Amino acid sequence: MKKSSVLTFLFSMFPGAGHMYLGMMKKGASLMLAFCGLIAVASFLNLTFLVILIPVVWFYSFFDAMNLCHLPYEQRLEQEDHFLFGADDFFKKDWLGVAKKRHLLVGGICIFLGIWMLFQTCVGPYMSLIYDTLPWLYRLIDNLPTILVATCVILLGVYLVGGGKKNKEPIDTDYIEYGGNRDE
Repeated sequence: MKKSSVLTFLFSMFPGAGHMYLGMMKKGASLMLAFCGLIAVASFLNLTFLVILIPVVWFYSFFDAMNLCHLPYEQRLEQEDHFLFGADDFFKKDWLGVAKKRHLLVGGICIFLGIWMLFQTCVGPYMSLIYDTLPWLYRLIDNLPTILVATCVILLGVYLVGGGKKNKEPIDTDYIEYGGNRDE
């Protein structure tokens, strides 16, 4: 079925929507997630350097959708609809098994998110009072997510530079090194 170039153009204004209009749901959903996820992460964690990637995702999505629209119908049907960034394998995994193996990581993420939601609910309304009385505490609390993520990144870097977990074999105290034949 021939798709309207005008509607494709209008839907392509929001990353991923043009792909969805053309029937490529997986690619469209992953482009939307990448676009909105970049905005959310950049604003939530104060990582302003990620803002440079937002136009890249937008332009890629726009021009890819417009190019797909102008392909003949048979060629457009031949295009594979797949998630970006290798996410096809991501959805095929046994996530219950992964959660059981990585229960510490999953639990830590759940605890962090729970504490953050409670903090936003309980302390959030009083942030203006804190700003008026103790501006330094307000800045500290406001930058808390960035501080926590930066600390985790530093700890991960130290862990990786150190080589991760090293399986040290116990030293056998009965071991006597052979020194060779000393009579020669």
